[in-house]
Amino acid sequence: MEAFYLAELILAINGRFIIGSPNILAKGISIDSRTIEKGEVYFAIQGNRYDGHDFIGEAIEKGASSVVYSRDDVDLVKSFPKLLSIIKTDDTLVALEKLAKAYRSKFQNIKIVGITGSNGKTTTKEILTSILSIRGETLSNKGNLNNRVGLPLSMFNLTKSVEYAVFEMGTSLYGEIKILSDIVKPDLGIITNIGFSHLETFLSPEGVFKEKKVLYESVKESGYVIINNDDRYLRTISNAGNRKIITFALDTNADIYAKNITLHQDQAVFDLFYNKIFVKVSMPAKGRFNVANALAAASCAIGFGFSLEEIKKGIEKFIPPKMRMETLITSGGVILINDAYNANPSSAKEAIQAVIQSYCGKEINLVLGDMLELGNKSLDYHFELGKFINSQNVKSVNLYGKMSLNTKEALTAKNVFYSKDSHALLRNLKQLPVDNNSLFLFKASRGMKLEDTYTKFYNTLEKKR
Repeated sequence: MEAFYLAELILAINGRFIIGSPNILAKGISIDSRTIEKGEVYFAIQGNRYDGHDFIGEAIEKGASSVVYSRDDVDLVKSFPKLLSIIKTDDTLVALEKLAKAYRSKFQNIKIVGITGSNGKTTTKEILTSILSIRGETLSNKGNLNNRVGLPLSMFNLTKSVEYAVFEMGTSLYGEIKILSDIVKPDLGIITNIGFSHLETFLSPEGVFKEKKVLYESVKESGYVIINNDDRYLRTISNAGNRKIITFALDTNADIYAKNITLHQDQAVFDLFYNKIFVKVSMPAKGRFNVANALAAASCAIGFGFSLEEIKKGIEKFIPPKMRMETLITSGGVILINDAYNANPSSAKEAIQAVIQSYCGKEINLVLGDMLELGNKSLDYHFELGKFINSQNVKSVNLYGKMSLNTKEALTAKNVFYSKDSHALLRNLKQLPVDNNSLFLFKASRGMKLEDTYTKFYNTLEKKR
């Protein structure tokens, strides 16, 4: 973060200066008293599980230069007389967002991308970051820092040396994409797809579409909007004001598309076309859906004037993110694939198809946990997943979680195990006959913590050797 005077912060958040000096040079922003560094400003954020006001003392002990707080029942002047500066605001989260928006406005020369979507946004972000970094220093938000707290904190990592930035945006409530995209104010916006995500809030894909498409309205008038022509919702967008539109697709007409796709165990190979010219790309990622993610990233790079050769180089050197088709092979040759970062009906089907297509001849065993946040139709979606699996060539289906019982009820003529208990699931996996022809796909929503079973099962198989 570029250092700034406290007076700038007070102006940006419309805060009330209680005591101290507005001429202090702040070195950074922190919301975590455990990791705060000397000279940083501490924002006391009130979350669902923790209240940052309870850790103000620890932040001060570690060298916070000032504190931004909101609770009326906290008297910082009396409690912490040695504190240099204190700023009061009505809502510390909103204040953090306001500061991030003001900080972003300092960097008009940086080309910034905003990404959202139901599936594939993290992988698309990583592929695009790999491409853009060929030309210059590129920043992106790490891990799951894509919400109203994480994105502002990521924005503060912008510096004068950065040439490109890619910000992923997530949402679970109406209005969040509007808030986040107003902070990012992107030169280019992309929605990867519209699917069955966060239906507890949005109720249907139509509701998801309504929330996500707001991103395009925040793109600069001189910027680009990237449209997935394979998505039945997104391809209805034909007018983006003065913004230019670039389309991509696997299965329909588009500006950027792929042909001659071949799927392998450790890569997808395809011809990437733009303006009737193509390059052959060998991407280090599994599945047809990841080819779509690569096309999405390529479309963004085209908007910034990158050549097909630069795009090819960036795609081929990208490193897939953790827990997205992450693969371990035991010393006995058993393949374990961890795709348990998240799950919804569309991503679960895509993952199953990806391993079947990429590992022809292998015996596929599915290890599936509940898909969460699907709303009042959750039982139906889990049942439909079972019906889908009936049509797939898999050896066994191992289910875990309350909702997955409905997947079991839809399954016919399959070797099926079901339990609400992860320990029982692991015991069952240990009893299955395995050899160097066996493959296990682990897929569930993150809240199910299926990655723990994945790791324990891998360790068990290694001990057997």
